[in-house]
Amino acid sequence: MMAKPNALRRKPSDARVPTWRDEIGMIAPSARLCAGVLGAAVLLVGAATWSGARQAASLAQAAQERGAAASRFQNVESEKQDIAIYQPRFAELQAGGLIGDENRLAWIESIKSIQLTRKLVSASYDIDVQQPLAFHSPMALGDYQLRGSRMRVELGLVHELDLFHFIDDLRGAGRFTVQDCKLKRTDAPAESIGVARLTANCTLVWLTLGATPQPIAKESP
Repeated sequence: MMAKPNALRRKPSDARVPTWRDEIGMIAPSARLCAGVLGAAVLLVGAATWSGARQAASLAQAAQERGAAASRFQNVESEKQDIAIYQPRFAELQAGGLIGDENRLAWIESIKSIQLTRKLVSASYDIDVQQPLAFHSPMALGDYQLRGSRMRVELGLVHELDLFHFIDDLRGAGRFTVQDCKLKRTDAPAESIGVARLTANCTLVWLTLGATPQPIAKESP
């Protein structure tokens, strides 16, 4: 007996069509794996970015330190050159009495020596207290301050040249400037010997460069 054609095409009663939930369950493991891989990739990219930024900051700091070291080296070389150029001049000025404390004893001894050597009739002097000197225009003196001591000198002379000889000889005792000088004839006869025929009244300012005094710190009450 042959089966009917419709009976052959009939589906089994227990067959079930897959739903979207079944499909989600099938791809869930792959989705979790993909999410894990993406998370790991994000962490790796973040770590690489942080490491790169840190290395860039380290390189920038190293470059800055290298630049600062190069600048200090250039400054040291420049200072060495300045010392080589100006040290001999500084030593010369220091030996000449301009730099350092004033030496009044050298001035006085020099006046006495010149009077004997040049055979001046008389020589007297008066020195004021040392004071800082002001400039009409600013002058860069670093840590030094220019000071002056005014000296008034009265000389008994036989000839006008004695005054110029006195000033030239006195320059060996230090640095000074002639502020003013007045010559006056005396009543001594022209044929007199050993008598002052001229009197000279001069004002000199002895110059020294000394360290600038530091301001005294005020104590808090």
